[in-house]
Amino acid sequence: MSAVDAAVTAATSLGVICTDPVVLHDRANVVIHLRPAAVIARVATLTARIRPGVASWFRRDALLASHAAARGVLTTRPFAPVVTVDGFAVGLWHHEPHDSSCSVSPDDAAARLFELHVALADYAGPLPRSGPCEDVLRALPLVTAPPSVLAALTAEVERLRSALAAFPARPLHGDAHPGNLLATPAGLMWNDFEDTWRGPLGWDLACLATSGRIDGAAAVAAYPEPVPAEELAACVELRELLGVVWRFVLADRFPAEHARAEADLERWLARR
Repeated sequence: MSAVDAAVTAATSLGVICTDPVVLHDRANVVIHLRPAAVIARVATLTARIRPGVASWFRRDALLASHAAARGVLTTRPFAPVVTVDGFAVGLWHHEPHDSSCSVSPDDAAARLFELHVALADYAGPLPRSGPCEDVLRALPLVTAPPSVLAALTAEVERLRSALAAFPARPLHGDAHPGNLLATPAGLMWNDFEDTWRGPLGWDLACLATSGRIDGAAAVAAYPEPVPAEELAACVELRELLGVVWRFVLADRFPAEHARAEADLERWLARR
């Protein structure tokens, strides 16, 4: 069964009529518009490779989005947090019309992220405590490199785990780059809380700082709450390390990514 078949089957089981499914995105997960229904399906593919029990990530996604929405933040709306079909975890969401060509300014990104953090501050449910570190460690078996390089990657993620543990933790979006802000008629709307975890503020700001979609330094400077330079620096290092390792996860499904994965790793090693 394909990811599209799983999505249609999951939706049909809940009474959604879909005769014209359209794949909108196929990278970490497959995202499908279940036309003519105003429903979006997200099917775990690569994320399922490195996240055992990936359905729990989808459930947290829905819980955090609903929590923030209840406090006045615009977020995408879950239709069904997760449906399991033939081994696939499928999350179903209401389709939100938006302009994908719209760029987000640094000031707007910072303001919306601050509002989100305020809304999430009282979330008391269980969240991972070292989300990106665990993702890196689980992905390492997919990195094609000598044992000495794998040992260096492992040592680095453990060093950064210890560094981040020294900073105050809070509920985070977890992947707060501008691509997860949808430009809807109602305003900028947060999407995709799958990577949420409880960690330092610097992590969500590092997602802005390292994004190629925005002037990251300006976005961090516009955030209303200051973050210590050493905290942001450690989070940026971890974000970059995650990017290096994640490229190999992509290459596991998209072989054309392998050359770029090796080049990214070489650049990371050269900076050490």
